Amino acid sequence: MIGKQIKGRSFRGVLNYLFGKEGAKQIGGNMEGRNPRELAAEFRFSRQLNPKVSRAVYHASLSLPHKESLDDETWHEIAQKYLQEMGFDMNQYMVVRHVDREHDHAHIVASRIRLDGTTVSDSWDYRRSEAVIRKLEQEYNLQSVQPSWEKDSRSPTTGERRQLARTGEESVRVRLQRSLDQATYDHPTMPELIERVQQQGINVRVGYTRTGIVKGISYQLDSVAFSGTHLGKAYTFRGLQKHRGINYSPKRDDKRIQKLMEQAVENPTPAVPSKQDDKRIQKLMEQTVENSTPAVTQTNSLPIPEPTNWEQIRLKLSQQYNLPNSLLTELYEKGWLYASQTGQAIFVERTLDDLPTLAKQLEPTGNFTAIPLNSEARKNGSFWIATDATVERAVLLSDPIEVLSVIVLESTVDKEKRKPTLYWSVGDSEQIPLEFLRAIDTVVIAFKDNEKVEDLIAEILAELPQAKQVSPGEAGWNGMLTNNHSQPNQRRIPELQNWEL
Repeated sequence: MIGKQIKGRSFRGVLNYLFGKEGAKQIGGNMEGRNPRELAAEFRFSRQLNPKVSRAVYHASLSLPHKESLDDETWHEIAQKYLQEMGFDMNQYMVVRHVDREHDHAHIVASRIRLDGTTVSDSWDYRRSEAVIRKLEQEYNLQSVQPSWEKDSRSPTTGERRQLARTGEESVRVRLQRSLDQATYDHPTMPELIERVQQQGINVRVGYTRTGIVKGISYQLDSVAFSGTHLGKAYTFRGLQKHRGINYSPKRDDKRIQKLMEQAVENPTPAVPSKQDDKRIQKLMEQTVENSTPAVTQTNSLPIPEPTNWEQIRLKLSQQYNLPNSLLTELYEKGWLYASQTGQAIFVERTLDDLPTLAKQLEPTGNFTAIPLNSEARKNGSFWIATDATVERAVLLSDPIEVLSVIVLESTVDKEKRKPTLYWSVGDSEQIPLEFLRAIDTVVIAFKDNEKVEDLIAEILAELPQAKQVSPGEAGWNGMLTNNHSQPNQRRIPELQNWEL
């Protein structure tokens, strides 16, 4: 059995399509409606429970191989079990069966919003779907189709899970992983893979050394770039070959890869999908009447990662700022810190939902240059790190280096005495998540001494009465860390236990 999934905005659009097919038959569901208009009106109820979810429509199609067939009752039973396994345990849904092709197939339309207002997670839903289908094949003695990929991706971060639960939108990183999983199902050649993902609006860059050897691969979607390493070991250039079965021959493929990359720069507009039905369904699902959302045009993007420059950057940060390799490596693996093509350290600013907002490039002077994702920099994000999903304490700091320095300093405190903390770098008052911080009992303003921040500190204290101020002096927390590092015989930060930090 083969399964496909699409998420969209318009219930009426996909319902019109499904009921418009000759011989379409509604064979089950938990709704009263019997035509597109009535069903769309019912689906509107769940949409109103969580208006923040823009893509509330879930459409899945299940198809049997040629010569296999099921009756209506069995199809409905399979659809119910499929939805239960996929997490749709308290959702509106309906099932339509089609007989317009040689192979027997059914369509499920469901609301991603549960009746309690929460959203069904779509993390790794293509992988989960394939596992569910394998289980149903065995249960109903259907012809089996082998899985098309392995599990070699980086798991969603806490921020990505929060974003999904609140908005129903998956992160760019997860969307890239899903697109690559789909594009590698039949083990294409490397140029074929690049061409497929370009058709989905994904820009691909393959880096070469001066001698013509491939040194890495990176992907860009919605103006956000990730190296293969940041997506997971299966998405690096070598990982695609080892874990996804991608066929690559330098003599055969390199010229074609170069040509595809040139075409991507000249014409970044996604190509139209080749399969007519999928194209039509997706178009109808996007033509929303219930909840239209204007598109956002992005003109700039984060600097493209260059994996071969990372070791040089890691060494520089470790030596110049006395930051431990383990911490730098963890940030790099999460995609929050990386090396650019020009050999600069890039710190990614994000919202509390882990959505990238802009990049902070560390200059040789020690200052930071902001690089927005679009023509207008968004101020509702920052470079931040949380030690736990549940935050009990927040520390506001001057810049990313100060954030990392305080984390290192606080690692000397007995772990049992440390509270789950959010470390948030602040450049101006617009970057401060006031609503979030008002709900936290302990907020510490810990900027290094600078006349320019006096007004900012006053603003914060006015907005957050529970906030307290501490100062590391002009040298900042990194100066304290460096001084501590240069005097190994001195007891490490003896005053730390008595401070708010």
